[in-house]
Amino acid sequence: MNPYALAFPAPSFPIASEDFDDGGPLPPSAYQPANESPALSWGPLPEATKSLVVTAFDADAPIPGGLWHWAVKDIPATAGGLPHGAADLGVTLANDLGVRAYTGAKPPPGTGTHRMFVCATALGVETLDLPPDASLAMLNITMIPHTLGRALIVGTSRP
Repeated sequence: MNPYALAFPAPSFPIASEDFDDGGPLPPSAYQPANESPALSWGPLPEATKSLVVTAFDADAPIPGGLWHWAVKDIPATAGGLPHGAADLGVTLANDLGVRAYTGAKPPPGTGTHRMFVCATALGVETLDLPPDASLAMLNITMIPHTLGRALIVGTSRP
């Protein structure tokens, strides 16, 4: 199941990666220990977009609620995407592993194929007002009234 099917509805916009195809395997660099975020490109964005949030979520992690690998807010709407291994665009929040960076895939043995949902959310504000230690739940809730559109690309990983 697509975890975003239950999310606040939003129009879609295009997203792609030069590092993997939608529904295809993530590159080795997107696994641990390399921990390099994939390159992303998006657009055209919904009218009035002022910033974006990018997240990466493993919906098949063998823990309740899945595992958030990455969250970056306040990406300028003019960015057009993120380069491979992006680190300097926007504000990176702590992921579910407590790291303020992209943490690569590392499915445990015996858990089959995992789906990493990489999501770009277009917002009508330049900055989301969040405390530095904001949870990812708080990020997602704060985005709701500002969401103009959402783009998803899914990469797969295996133990």
